[in-house]
Amino acid sequence: MPRAADLTPLHALLALVVVCGGVVWIEPAPYDLLLVGALLVGPLLAWPSLRPSLALPYLLAALLLLASGASLVLMPDLRHGLAFAGVTAYLVLGWAFMVGWLDRLGPSLLRALLHAHALGAALTGALAVAAYFGLAPGAALMLPDGRLQGLFKDPNVFGAFMVPAVLVAVARLGHARASSLALLLLGTLAVLLSYSRGAWINLTLALLTYAALQTLAGRMRPTLGRVAAAVVVLGGLGCLLVLAFDHPAVRDMLEIRASAQGYDHDRFANQADALALALEHPLGIGPGATEGHLTISAHSLYVRAFVESGLLGLWATAGLVLATLARALWAALQGDDPDHQRRLAVVAAALAGAVVESAVIDSIHWRHLWLLLALGWAPRAWRAGLPR
Repeated sequence: MPRAADLTPLHALLALVVVCGGVVWIEPAPYDLLLVGALLVGPLLAWPSLRPSLALPYLLAALLLLASGASLVLMPDLRHGLAFAGVTAYLVLGWAFMVGWLDRLGPSLLRALLHAHALGAALTGALAVAAYFGLAPGAALMLPDGRLQGLFKDPNVFGAFMVPAVLVAVARLGHARASSLALLLLGTLAVLLSYSRGAWINLTLALLTYAALQTLAGRMRPTLGRVAAAVVVLGGLGCLLVLAFDHPAVRDMLEIRASAQGYDHDRFANQADALALALEHPLGIGPGATEGHLTISAHSLYVRAFVESGLLGLWATAGLVLATLARALWAALQGDDPDHQRRLAVVAAALAGAVVESAVIDSIHWRHLWLLLALGWAPRAWRAGLPR
């Protein structure tokens, strides 16, 4: 955890915002109320950085909002469009301030926010898993249709939310092995029980990306301690999976989710219709209007951006996401401090998984995605004057 000397009131406020990211089944969520408070109070504590090196992400975010606004004027249902665009604008504003604060406060804020996310995921994950196996109340709320969704409204979002916490646990196995192993097992089980194929892909890709980054950065040299730790981790995961698969409800649901679903063909056919609709409306059909023109949601961040905000919206959205991923991957290979480099690798790996999953699910209003997009611009090295 961050040292006490590093912490400022703004560190504590933003960490509290992120901890509450695991409780979003009510609107407005505690996360939203606290983030609005942070946006009002935070600048009085530390003004976000506006360094020229951040011009690209800020420009892309501005273009994203411009495209959304331009398509909004073409909508017949302005009330719905304004509501959807307002949520997007709020998330972009929170992202912009978070990017600036990360640049201003440095790696100490990155460390605080990653640990805060892990804590929030551990709390909601523990409650959800306990409810799943009848060890705690709340099953009707946290798994209404047999899929674990925790304190979220959608198991797909819950599963994706747990992925960065698993990566934090992996990164800290060498420092706090007992607590990190517990978080790793809990997070993996929570992702599994969400029965979200997108989250499974997200986690798998994220873990592979993290291992690749650590190898390329020269942090994966085999030692006796690391080999022993790997054996313990793999053994723990193996036991966990055996116990989970032995549970009839888990086994039955896994068999269902691992096979092709009846709506899979409809989903991809719907995306083809969405692309055809986008080509007919180069300026877009308006924020949140996809469901009014198609039978189901776009099920893709990029398809939704193209359909609703036109070519400019697609370019800005994909540009922001891919530029952030590229910058995060580059930064993860440049860090000099081993601990900071691991945190940068966690962010880059989590982004890699989220970027791919967003191709098959609409994540434009996922709070934790916008947090990851902010963390991707964290300073890659210590600078003079930054708290460590």
